[in-house]
Amino acid sequence: MKTSILSVAAVFLAASSIAHGGSVPDRIQGPCFHVSIQNDRVNESNVRQDCDRNVNRTVQAGAENRAQTIQTGSVNNNKVRQYHYDLSKYFGRSRGR
Repeated sequence: MKTSILSVAAVFLAASSIAHGGSVPDRIQGPCFHVSIQNDRVNESNVRQDCDRNVNRTVQAGAENRAQTIQTGSVNNNKVRQYHYDLSKYFGRSRGR
C-alpha cells in the first residue's frame, strides 16, 4: 500500500513540474458564442464580439425589436430572428367587450 501511495505521489510530482501556471489567455484566442432570446414588448440586443471565431444567435418577439451585432474575427456567423406581435391587439378586444 505504501509503495502505491509513493508511486502515485511521484507521478503527481513529475506531472506538476510539467504543468505550470501562467496568465489566463485572452478570449480573443478562442471562439465566442452569444445566444439571446427576448420576449418583451420592447426588445434590444447589442452584441460585440472580438474573437477569432464569432457566433451569435438572437431571437426577439415583441412590438418593437432592435438588434445590432458587430463581429471582428476570421470567422463571423450571425443570425437574428425577429417576430412582431402586440399583445394589446389580441387581448384588448376581449377585455373591452
